[in-house]
Amino acid sequence: MSLRILFVAAIAVLAPLPAMAQDPAPPLASAPIEMVADLAEVLGRAHAVRTVCNGDTDSTWRNYMLNLMAIEAPSGSRRAALTDAFNRGYRGQNRETSACNDQMPRIEASIARRGRELADAIARSYLN
Repeated sequence: MSLRILFVAAIAVLAPLPAMAQDPAPPLASAPIEMVADLAEVLGRAHAVRTVCNGDTDSTWRNYMLNLMAIEAPSGSRRAALTDAFNRGYRGQNRETSACNDQMPRIEASIARRGRELADAIARSYLN
């Protein structure tokens, strides 16, 4: 008889656990939009350099941007802000470098270094 009571008590205690396990997880924090927009602008600049030398089919940096948006801004105003920043960077770099020359690898490497700095800062923002 005491075994039955223990069994019923155990069921009563454990019954709420599945409901608690189904509670949605809190949303992940987002990196500050200013940092992510700066990175988007840098990616736009890098994309401009690549397309000047390699043509419109080179989507290396654009693909990085698409991945960034999938993680940081799948929809809404945040996504629009990142798109605007990418396009601003692209247009700005096109004004500065309208033709491919021997300086382009150096320019792209410099832009990529800045992007790496921003990406590292964004990653650190998730850890704080």
